[in-house]
Amino acid sequence: MTIAVEVPEFDHARITWQNHEIATVAIRNSGPLNILSSSVMADMREAINYVSADPHLRVLVIRGDGDVAFVAGADVHEMVGLDEQGATAFITRLHDLCEAARNCPVPVIARLCGYCLGGGLQLAASCDIRLVAEGTKFGMPEVRVGMASIIHAALLPRLVGSTEARWLLLTGEQIGADEALRCGLATRVVAKGQLDSAIDAAVAAILACGPHSIREQKRLLRSWEGKDLTAEISRTIPLFAEAYALGEPQKYLRAFIDARS
Repeated sequence: MTIAVEVPEFDHARITWQNHEIATVAIRNSGPLNILSSSVMADMREAINYVSADPHLRVLVIRGDGDVAFVAGADVHEMVGLDEQGATAFITRLHDLCEAARNCPVPVIARLCGYCLGGGLQLAASCDIRLVAEGTKFGMPEVRVGMASIIHAALLPRLVGSTEARWLLLTGEQIGADEALRCGLATRVVAKGQLDSAIDAAVAAILACGPHSIREQKRLLRSWEGKDLTAEISRTIPLFAEAYALGEPQKYLRAFIDARS
């Protein structure tokens, strides 16, 4: 039986429900690469918070629109024009989006296909389960455009280990789905045509468990991460504005944009 659920409308986020238990929040109207602009991040955060507040929610799936990318990064055209104040506001929006995923009281599944880069990888890392299509590419290219990877990049050493985290964060190189699976970034890797079936199977496994016990387990997992990690994530926000004060992001972002014009 399908239960009708009132769904708010957002310009850049689409909420769909199945049986008022399974919610999917998808990026919309952000181009084929699902780029994170300020407006996209704000709408996605509001949509995730909206479904998270529903007591009937048992599983949340976060995805991009289409299969070209989950999220190929933040909006470089917006970022190149930021000043220090604007940089703080921008990175805070990304922080709040990732925290919305982390703080969802039920399991959050990231549907990953195509590119998962920068802010997109931070959002994926904030989810509990990452189901990945073959051919997906992962990377943290921030150092290549004049800034350090901050906020939820702090999750990576715990997810992939110190060695792989240093490679991703210090080189800006991309890794493939098989490497992501080997290091623990991907939960499972399947053929592209089997990705949605894999998500359905994961959702079914979660629904077979007790609703209260799953929420309690999610709460415990977050508490086991410790308060220091959450504080460390928030403490890095000012570093983004400091980078803009030095001028490196403006210089390298402009070069990145010009090279692709």
